[in-house]
Amino acid sequence: MRNSITESGLGQIRITRGNLGYPLEAMKCPACQSSDVRASRYRPEDGLWRSIFYSAYRCRDCGRRFEQLTRAPLFGTVVVLSLTLTFSLGFLVGGALNGAPPRNEVAAPASLPPREILERHPDDSPVPSSPDLTLVASAEQGDPRAQLRLGMAYLKGDGVERNPATAIKWIERAAAQGYAEAQYALGAMHHSGRGALQSFPVAFRWFELAAQQNHADAQFSLGLMYRSGQGVPVDKAKAYTWFNLAAAQGHERAREARDSLLPALTPEQVLAAQRAAQDWRPAAAKK
Repeated sequence: MRNSITESGLGQIRITRGNLGYPLEAMKCPACQSSDVRASRYRPEDGLWRSIFYSAYRCRDCGRRFEQLTRAPLFGTVVVLSLTLTFSLGFLVGGALNGAPPRNEVAAPASLPPREILERHPDDSPVPSSPDLTLVASAEQGDPRAQLRLGMAYLKGDGVERNPATAIKWIERAAAQGYAEAQYALGAMHHSGRGALQSFPVAFRWFELAAQQNHADAQFSLGLMYRSGQGVPVDKAKAYTWFNLAAAQGHERAREARDSLLPALTPEQVLAAQRAAQDWRPAAAKK
């Protein structure tokens, strides 16, 4: 069956096959201006792109083949805009439901204190697997070692229900009495943000109190913070001094860190840092 063209009273023609019955403006052959045109099939060499966006026609009088743009671009634009709007709304709604990511005071450092106080207990003494009334009684009577052990139990949920707020309360009581191990524990908690708000200045202050009592891990941690400028301005000479003090107690990582600073210091700075370490005296430790 051949395609047919019918003339309407509105000066339009309708191609009943080939353009799926869409009404078109009266068209003429661009070569001979004849209105006797019919729909034409696409050839493989026309390509997929043109077959989607154009319709092909052929003049019956002169045989000229020509093309006209169809509605496909309009449909394509509507589809693209709809998909873009859908994904944009989905992204905004997802962000609103999930909320903004938590922000810390500063980004967590690449290197943390060497001996993770949050994974051990003073003198490696295990916390009982069940509530120890004797430990609680000792902590309430003011024993800083018992207070630290009880705080670590609440922090990790060992033998008691995990409660970070209660944990930090007991550890702070022990640290306030000058117990270096508790001071170092608080420094580690504020440094890592586990069990306490992450704050490098607060961590530095607790590390410094413990370091002044010749706590090797705290001294090493101070050296790390001075070297990278966490909570304090960068001061590699002071970092060398604290690394040297920790290394004198057999702290291997402190020794390696101290030696790695040598290329960054002048000979005069190294001598001054070594002299500062020799003249340093620890504060009275409170056991």
